[in-house]
Amino acid sequence: MRRVNDCVDAVYVLTVKTFAERIAHMRRELGRHGIAFELVLAHDADELEPATVAATFSPSRMRPAHQSLVLKHIAAWRDAAGKGLQRVMVFEDDVILAREFGERLDEAMQAADRLPPGWLVYLGGADAKVPDSYFLSDGPLIPLPLATTEGYVTDAAAMQRRLAWLAANRVAQPADHLIKAMDAALGIPHYWLRPPIVEQGSVTGIFPSVLDASRQKHSRAYNILRNRWSKFQRHRLRSWLAHARAFIGR
Repeated sequence: MRRVNDCVDAVYVLTVKTFAERIAHMRRELGRHGIAFELVLAHDADELEPATVAATFSPSRMRPAHQSLVLKHIAAWRDAAGKGLQRVMVFEDDVILAREFGERLDEAMQAADRLPPGWLVYLGGADAKVPDSYFLSDGPLIPLPLATTEGYVTDAAAMQRRLAWLAANRVAQPADHLIKAMDAALGIPHYWLRPPIVEQGSVTGIFPSVLDASRQKHSRAYNILRNRWSKFQRHRLRSWLAHARAFIGR
């Protein structure tokens, strides 16, 4: 098995300068897997420059925190493109990595080597709704648009296409919806792993959410229970049902 940093050219962690707890979490979590990384600290919400916002975003109801995250994803792509990197991994600052993260990533990246240039491999989605085809696919890469942006790997061709699109268009959506819509328009396919190899700490209850208004309305205990129920019914239970339907339909 290759080390994680041998599978990708760089690992970016998108965070905020004042998020000491989350930064410490990422140092521990990635350190546990021996992953070298760099922090993307530019474009914090309280430091957004009006000229940058005007040049990047069209009028919308997006909050500065959502605009900040979009700009941090873009900053990672620009840095990678400027350095000529061919494949990078991007994490948001609350991710939890699966125990077998390195092994599963290596397998996924070997499969990605056989893809045409211009792709994204989504690493999360443990509590997301998915179709039956997700459970019935052989993998290791399953074609499906990403659900959120807590963790993904993408290549140089995809980043270059996104940056060209952004040079000609203004943004009106948060990061997850933006990447999903932009990549669909640009013909950049997305792939999932089964099971996912990262989760969001703000979803599992480790951290309070700073972006999701729905989770902010509820207690930590409620959010933990909701996450566990979502993972059970949307993945484990759905997997049983999908395979049962496939067996009956033979």
